Amino acid sequence: MLGRKKNFQENLSFGIDIVAGSIILFGAYLYLHYFRDSWEVFLQRITGYPFVIQDVSHLADEKWIFLVILFNLFASLRLNRFYQVSLFAEWPEVIFQSFKGIAIGVGMIAVFFYFFSFQSVNRSLLFGFAALFFLYHGVKELGLRRYLMGYYRRKPLEALLVCPSDELNAQLVEFNKRHQSSVVIKGVVTSKDCPEEIVSRWQDRILGELDGIGDILSKGRFDLVFLVASDPQKEKEILRLAEEQGVEVWYFADFISPLLARPEIDDFGGKPVIVYRTASHYEGKILIKRAFDIVLSFVFLLIASPIFLMVCILIKITTRGPVFYVQKRTGLRGQVFPMFKFRTMQPGAEEQLEHIKAQNEMKGPVFKSAEDPRITRVGKFLRRYSLDELPQLWNVFIGHMSLVGPRPLPVYETENFEAFKDHRRYSVLPGLTGLWQVSGRNQIEDFSEWVRLDLEYIDSWSLWLDIAILCRTIPVVLRGEGAK
Repeated sequence: MLGRKKNFQENLSFGIDIVAGSIILFGAYLYLHYFRDSWEVFLQRITGYPFVIQDVSHLADEKWIFLVILFNLFASLRLNRFYQVSLFAEWPEVIFQSFKGIAIGVGMIAVFFYFFSFQSVNRSLLFGFAALFFLYHGVKELGLRRYLMGYYRRKPLEALLVCPSDELNAQLVEFNKRHQSSVVIKGVVTSKDCPEEIVSRWQDRILGELDGIGDILSKGRFDLVFLVASDPQKEKEILRLAEEQGVEVWYFADFISPLLARPEIDDFGGKPVIVYRTASHYEGKILIKRAFDIVLSFVFLLIASPIFLMVCILIKITTRGPVFYVQKRTGLRGQVFPMFKFRTMQPGAEEQLEHIKAQNEMKGPVFKSAEDPRITRVGKFLRRYSLDELPQLWNVFIGHMSLVGPRPLPVYETENFEAFKDHRRYSVLPGLTGLWQVSGRNQIEDFSEWVRLDLEYIDSWSLWLDIAILCRTIPVVLRGEGAK
């Protein structure tokens, strides 16, 4: 299994256990505190044994005991490497490792209290908690592992294999054996001298030769590049091209000096690989960013619902045509998605674009004009305060966009990108706002400067940077420094 996904699984499972363990321990304490007598009667009836459950009321003044129990339990699970058990391990192995970790943890707790001669420890609470936690642990592992296995197989990373012709067959055969790795080979680029029998066998995957790898990468179809060692000069060129597109490179060979991308050591199927990445894509951070987007976009949609209603009425009574405008934009990895806006232009505005291109105030493939004659009077007001962008909160909520990121551009504009590095803008989710918006966007007249700010955001991305940009966006919008 891919190393960084394995680390994500371990940390996720450990975090869930800490929260659930605390809740179970506190719940067991409350149950014994309020229902101790009825629980004794129940056990005596079904077993005939005169059970006596110890009183737990005194533990309210000795809360540190709860911390000792939790610390020893999770220390045991960690020390016994439970969280490193393979995602694809057999169920008897998972259950055994869970039981072993919990049992040793209970033993560590007992030894701790015996060594320090604490007589007030409640055995009923300790063993009741251990039994409940073991039941929870089995159910949680069953659910989490089934979900992650299904998720990784439904949404594997799509890779481009760059490999010399004499190793192509062996590499593809080996990759096909790793069906549990969460990575699939979607395309192959190889050298010109590839034998005919190899080409015929893998013709459905071979996309071209090394000379054309730049065009293949610029289409944004791949999450990563598998680079098998061949010619050092060609490898450096491939690294440069992939770096400009924001695509990770996994290098199966001796270490070579990176360019600007940051190298990391990872493993794939037991083999060490060097990962060159220009931006952080640690899944834990991405998961937090996505949760951040979902929660805030939902809250903003609720808060802005009266504004939605007023804008809809205003557009409908002042202009003819639909209230919303839907346009195809280029998103993550070049995927096209429908972006929603309040309509600010006259119907048929796109057909008129060719006649007014001379008014373009932006250098490059994008069109921006402060005096665009297609904009309605209501549209000018909406654009000034960025109210026309509010429907994109729905794009954020459903995952087409993020709250913060490079602005998504129309497909016809991204198809006209002149610089190869410009395509790296969509190596991350596009955003509702971004570094360009809070850096004087209506004064920036060169698309290359726009791209520079977007790439600066991608290369220095962090959750704190997103929060800072969101905070800076508010006064920009209130001052009316809107889009052209």
